[in-house]
Amino acid sequence: MASTADRTAVVTGGSSGIGREISKRLAADGAHVVVVDVADGSATVDAITDAGGSAEYRSGDVTDAASMEAAMDGLEIATLVNNAAYYAPLVDDKKRFDEIDEDEWNDVLAVNVTGTFLASKAALPRLEPGSSVVNISSATVHTGVPGFLHYVASKAAIVGMTRAMATELGAVPVRVNAITPGFTWSEASQQAGDEYLEQLRARQTIEETIEPEHIADAVAFLASDDSERVTGQVLNVDGGVTYY
Repeated sequence: MASTADRTAVVTGGSSGIGREISKRLAADGAHVVVVDVADGSATVDAITDAGGSAEYRSGDVTDAASMEAAMDGLEIATLVNNAAYYAPLVDDKKRFDEIDEDEWNDVLAVNVTGTFLASKAALPRLEPGSSVVNISSATVHTGVPGFLHYVASKAAIVGMTRAMATELGAVPVRVNAITPGFTWSEASQQAGDEYLEQLRARQTIEETIEPEHIADAVAFLASDDSERVTGQVLNVDGGVTYY
């Protein structure tokens, strides 16, 4: 079975936030990390290489099939992390579902749902037997957070895609699992402010801030041989807001 050490891990949306910490953690575990993002991922790569790890940046738009094919070209992939997401522009613009216009709806689903599909499709011929796909969903699918119906719907779709992909790819074998992060203190979520963070922490069983590193730890487990019999599962990392 493939492990992360001396293998290739692809992280979409790895230039910042949760994706950056996932990339750094997988590199620390010995993987060669390929950061795929429309944004410049050189800062992530520099952080990894400065720490003695191995990484490269490849420009890639998850909403474009040809772009994903080009980003995956020539790789033998042990871990694919579908992390790219459309979220930051929504934080300061919450609205009831009937106020969401069609263009915004399409933008969110294009990145979060179609992006996960296209990245996975491009990676599949390059996935080694025993490899792992980790899809980043959201704990909002368990709580129905208001003001983000398009985001919640897109992340719920990822859970369904995870289960279907796991069923179809088990014979390869490729493991496919999802993580549902709670409110994580990344660059995007910090726009909501400290007061909002404190309100959410008060709802957690463990009243401590969820940092991007905590999500990266969960990804590292699902990418490793320690989870070689785990597939089709949803790992909830929200400090105990929900029990799922």
